[in-house]
Amino acid sequence: MMFKNALIFRNEKKPTTVEAFQILKDKLEKRGLKITNVNDADAQTIAFVLGGDGTVLKASKVLIRKNVSVVGINFGHLGFLSPYEFSKIDDVLHKILDKNDYKVVKRVFLKVLDGNGRRMEFFNDFVIQRAVKSHMLQISVHVDGSKMGEMLCDGMIFSTPTGSTAYNLSAGGSVIDPNLSLISVVPMMAHAFAAWPVIVSFERKVKVIVKPREKEEYFCIGDGEEICAKSEPHEFEISGSDEHLNFLCTSDINFFKLVHTKLGWGIHNGFGGNHDFKM
Repeated sequence: MMFKNALIFRNEKKPTTVEAFQILKDKLEKRGLKITNVNDADAQTIAFVLGGDGTVLKASKVLIRKNVSVVGINFGHLGFLSPYEFSKIDDVLHKILDKNDYKVVKRVFLKVLDGNGRRMEFFNDFVIQRAVKSHMLQISVHVDGSKMGEMLCDGMIFSTPTGSTAYNLSAGGSVIDPNLSLISVVPMMAHAFAAWPVIVSFERKVKVIVKPREKEEYFCIGDGEEICAKSEPHEFEISGSDEHLNFLCTSDINFFKLVHTKLGWGIHNGFGGNHDFKM
């Protein structure tokens, strides 16, 4: 694909992104790309995000439905959504813009209907969580009309494959290949033995009924931001969205390599090295 326009997002709280923004802008303009704004973005726009995964999440809110291609440049910590270091920016630009040496990964969104006609979409996850001073919530989950179960718990996490390496992973959920369209359902601190995570197809409709104790407060959180606070029983419907974001990955970057290098999966004792089973 030939890109004609470019967008640049940056983490406003990180001073190092100020200079990086200008350097990147100059490099893109020298290649003939026009620096544009979100309103004019289209399929021929490449969007660079200078920051960590949180900055990419914020950018996803305004890039949804724009059909742009996204490249994350890491100025944060883990960097699953921003796997490139700015020190390698010339190599990244050469591979993507000059050689077309990349593949497109379509990362999907979660759709949540809150029972009052409000539709919300989230890139990482949707979380239902009790307030600090509240008792456990009674949450029942139905999939395509069939009751899957009910439990007392601190809350529940509903995650996309993209969000599987975030809160979902910390709560015991699986790491999910971003090429898949799945919902990870993870109970939080459940008062039950059988409270394992469940993986559900995007084509399913997951109905969640939340019942607080004695009208105690609980929260709904989407992509790390509080959406609402409630104290009454409420019902949500969760399913896969038709929306997605296109992420560009060069040949030297792939998801499973990131799982190994950034999460340490399979690294011996967390310090690297090979297993030695000498007898």
